[in-house]
Amino acid sequence: MNRRGVVTAGGRELHASLKRSARTHPECARPAFEFLTGFEGTHIFGSGYDILETTEHTTRFEEDLLLLAGDGLRSFRACIPWHRVEQQRGIYDWTWTDRYLNFAYSLGLNVIADPLHHTSFPEWLQGGFVNSEFPSCYLAFLQAFARRYPWIERYTIINEPFVTAWLCGNCEIWHPHHSGDKGFVPMLLAVAETICRATAELERIIPNVIFVHADSCERHVALDQESQWQADRGNHLRFLLLDLVLGEVHKDHPLWHYVVEHEHKQCRLAWLRDNPAHIDVLGLDYYSHSELAWTKHGRADVHPVVGFKAVALEYAERYRMPIMLSETNLRGTIADRISWLRYMALECESLAAELAGLGHPMVGFCWYPFVDSTDWCSLVTQANRRIDPQGIYWLDSCFERNRSALSDVYRALARGAIRPVDIPSYEFGDGALVERGVRNYLPHIRRQAAQR
Repeated sequence: MNRRGVVTAGGRELHASLKRSARTHPECARPAFEFLTGFEGTHIFGSGYDILETTEHTTRFEEDLLLLAGDGLRSFRACIPWHRVEQQRGIYDWTWTDRYLNFAYSLGLNVIADPLHHTSFPEWLQGGFVNSEFPSCYLAFLQAFARRYPWIERYTIINEPFVTAWLCGNCEIWHPHHSGDKGFVPMLLAVAETICRATAELERIIPNVIFVHADSCERHVALDQESQWQADRGNHLRFLLLDLVLGEVHKDHPLWHYVVEHEHKQCRLAWLRDNPAHIDVLGLDYYSHSELAWTKHGRADVHPVVGFKAVALEYAERYRMPIMLSETNLRGTIADRISWLRYMALECESLAAELAGLGHPMVGFCWYPFVDSTDWCSLVTQANRRIDPQGIYWLDSCFERNRSALSDVYRALARGAIRPVDIPSYEFGDGALVERGVRNYLPHIRRQAAQR
């Protein structure tokens, strides 16, 4: 094994496998769904930095986008740094975004604009989502952005809105560090209202706008009778933001009384029911920790999982719209990441076949991020530039971008040279950040793949 966890001879074996696959699977020329990627850009509120800067994507974006385009990827999720564009209220500096987005356009890349990634609001907007002026400030920024870049038609209005509101409003982890239901519910309602208002405004400005909603894809299970209430609560909460945005929270909703009890502005819930947004693509973010199990002692470390396909089908059957895997990755060696890619790609291939029968297609698979991120080891609360080994391209200590067997596999998938079943599979290393339930589930996936 080399220091990145891949058998050194494995590179030669992989290339031979790719060549064999191209000969034996000519139908691979058209993947079942698009393979895409993105660049992490969360603003570490209060630090003066964001992940676009700490990974050097800000200064090396031409190199990064050339790598992306050269690998046959056509689309990417682009974090738009509102917090840097509008450092002074009402004054927009588009210098960097002009260079960045115009270069992407020159390469023929399709941008999915991500103008608010987690806490990427300006420093002067104290309180973030619960600031009474947040909706109007963000809408003004979106209007200016949309008019400046009319060729961008795909938007994720707020990235992972449920997760972000949870970490900002319930867990005291992100600004403004609120806690409990009294902090979380008003924040979630403010986020939902902003999404609805932004949807209506962008539809007015961009005739062919496409909304790609991206949020966590969760599932909760109880391992004993005493914890059933916890699993039930989690399974209701996971749908709450989507239900709010789509105007589906009414008196017979299981969380109606919970929301009303903690709603500060009593008119907001009624407004949401009367002014629903629409979603064109339901993006689901799935990681090894996305399935949670509970016991009377708290969260369980070892538990059964059903896999991404089964969880995604719960969302697809509830909301009846096209599905995208909008984020996945694994923190670990290159071998660990390749194994996770195989697992997720096989799940998505099987999901695509089932969704086609339901008339709601699987449209995309996004490994996120394209290059290693930084500082997620502290949940982006500290800007220490600690590299997180998650990307398709790995960063060395000088932040140079390095190709690997993983980038070769992802390139082959994007170009249709191989199918998911052709991806090599390795045992997860001890250092791989993967839940034990998923480790136990992988042999089942391998058996399924062998039978195809």
